[in-house]
Amino acid sequence: MKLNSIAKAFLGLTAAGVAYTFLVRPWHLRWGATDEELAMPLPGDDIKPEAGVSVTHAVTIDAPREHVWRWLVQIGQGRGGFFSYDFIENLFDLDIRNVYEIRPELQELKLGDFVRSAHEGWLGGRFDDKAGWFVVGLEPNHYLVLRDEIEHGSWVFVLNPVPENKTRLIIRARGDRPVGLVKWMLHHSVFEPAHFVMERKMMLTLKELAENGPRSNTELSSPSPREILIQA
Repeated sequence: MKLNSIAKAFLGLTAAGVAYTFLVRPWHLRWGATDEELAMPLPGDDIKPEAGVSVTHAVTIDAPREHVWRWLVQIGQGRGGFFSYDFIENLFDLDIRNVYEIRPELQELKLGDFVRSAHEGWLGGRFDDKAGWFVVGLEPNHYLVLRDEIEHGSWVFVLNPVPENKTRLIIRARGDRPVGLVKWMLHHSVFEPAHFVMERKMMLTLKELAENGPRSNTELSSPSPREILIQA
């Protein structure tokens, strides 16, 4: 009986793994993106031309790209946050605070600036020069190219105009293929799904803000973990 239960559990895990690998993972790696957008070269692709991992997400925003840009340009720890689930980010002591208003002092972003992902002194300050991205490409109202300082991958935001004064927000992340079984499993089972959940929330919040303007902190407060699962 015990062996039978173990066999059933093994078969169940195997089925779940196969379903995730061939159905769920391909869906979330390209959430919202068309075939054309997947094949489209974007600014920043040359940072990691032989990237082992590439993720492209996209969403249509019913607002001109200038309205989207003024929110996007504020991203960063100590700036406007990342418009995602900040309560999850702060479980790791990152000190992220989303800002739901346009602030003139946050509209200034230039080549060479460092967009932090965690506060200075995080983990004893060992990653003060690595916890974040350098701005390596920027064209206002069109694209923002960030390069991370851990594996020198890219995180790119592109705003393409579409008919009826709308904007197509495309986000692409490129990095190295994980080496070794443990890293591979962690990447596929933890980091990739987490990246999808957080980035999807970021895109939907940018969409809401650009379409509707600033809302109160109460209206845009982070949902519960149960709501995250439902929304994802």
